Amino acid sequence: MDVIANRIKLIVGIDYGTTYSGLSFALSNATDFKDIFPWTKYPGSSSHSAEHSVKAPTRVAFMDENPELDNNAWGYQVEPGMKTYAWTKLLLDKSSLISEYDDPDLYLSSGVDIMQLPKGRSAKDVATEYLRGMKAMFDDAVKEHLGSHKIEDLPIEFWLTVPASWSEKAKLLTKSAARDAGFATRRMDKIMLISEPEAAAQLALKSSLHRLEGFVKPDTGVMVCDCGGGTVDITTYEVEETRPTLKLREIAVGIAGKCGGTFVDRNLFKLMADRFGDAFTSLGPEEIGPGSSFMDQFELKKKDFSKKTPSKRAHRLMLHMPGLKVSSSTEKYYERRSSSVLLTQEDYKMLFDPVINMIIRLVEEQVNQIKLKKERPIETIVLVGGFGSSPYLKEQLTEWCQDRGIRLTTPITGAWSAVVCGAVLRGLEGSIVRQKKCRRHYGYSLSYTYIPSIHAGFDAQKRRLWTNQFENEENLTGFMKWKVSKVSNIDSFSTSCLLL
Repeated sequence: MDVIANRIKLIVGIDYGTTYSGLSFALSNATDFKDIFPWTKYPGSSSHSAEHSVKAPTRVAFMDENPELDNNAWGYQVEPGMKTYAWTKLLLDKSSLISEYDDPDLYLSSGVDIMQLPKGRSAKDVATEYLRGMKAMFDDAVKEHLGSHKIEDLPIEFWLTVPASWSEKAKLLTKSAARDAGFATRRMDKIMLISEPEAAAQLALKSSLHRLEGFVKPDTGVMVCDCGGGTVDITTYEVEETRPTLKLREIAVGIAGKCGGTFVDRNLFKLMADRFGDAFTSLGPEEIGPGSSFMDQFELKKKDFSKKTPSKRAHRLMLHMPGLKVSSSTEKYYERRSSSVLLTQEDYKMLFDPVINMIIRLVEEQVNQIKLKKERPIETIVLVGGFGSSPYLKEQLTEWCQDRGIRLTTPITGAWSAVVCGAVLRGLEGSIVRQKKCRRHYGYSLSYTYIPSIHAGFDAQKRRLWTNQFENEENLTGFMKWKVSKVSNIDSFSTSCLLL
């Protein structure tokens, strides 16, 4: 067993995101986080001038809905004009409780292939198809780097990242989708799950030890703010030690909201509908949906927008709206000569500010929770995730932090790839989180002996009587035995089992 355990393995990180997804890997004998290899050669990326991108769009197009396709398309293979499915990751956990920090229009249909599902297919089916494309790409990537003859006997650990706030059902659905896509089909391979903020913390905090001005010091509080496309996850740790190895303790139950970067896009759709009415909303997905030229232009503007963006110059997004009748109410928003929508800096602030304000509320709530519990005060916030790369978000959050004496930083590897590379680092070095906070109550249902004097008048729609043949007595269902309560401390390194 020791020989098998000590064999060289391939450690793979998979970040299946709402808007973008990524993959990275390293051999288990890697000695430094810099040895982690984020994949950048995604199929079709060269035609989108994204040859060196560490992620690909999380979009799927099925050939039975797109006659021009010979095979299902994913990522950069999906072209404008195709019937496309995007943001479907958010539908994997529809049962999750609605948070006060969720975008209020989250569940309103946009009509542009966003959060829509193909007829007869589930969110898991869409995830499986995307991951199937990623698996085929991974197979080619590993053969290219290691040679096909070396892979046959090489055990592989796949570390799949999931939002920290997800239900157990959503986590299992994601893991099942990965298996159905072809990951870990051999007996020697494994699929493991790790929360996105924990993966980000693994990389961000470990890499900070290599900085001269490193902020990771014993007895300090560090918050990881993972701002992705769909969700924002916040987790806070106390640094217990940095030598000989980095060890953390989670000091508050993490907080989350569905208020990621995609909701800036939603605000754009609402603004366009308000200004141009049917002339905009009647356009099809090929004109204004994910992957369209209009949205690709906006994505580039969104990534660059900051307070330093020139305020007097209008920003043009080319969009032909044949049904638009230019009038005094629309002419300042649309330039007929160039067929372009005109957006000012104030317009961009209108799109960003509601989302950023929600994120700041989340951060503030966690800071206040730490104060109430009299835990280590937060000295540093690490900003990660795709939306965490936004210059405007950084500027707004930096302002908020400076007023409170908190330092804001991003990983030296960049905010965008922190999660997927952190997942690999977790597989290489084990968990740096010694103790976590339980996010839910856990228990099981059971029956008790029916006692008429106590149980008479029970709700027959929710409970039932049954006869225990072994004891020859009546039992009543509908009781709970709680074993672990929310906020309980869970030792990450304990090998003991909880006896239910």
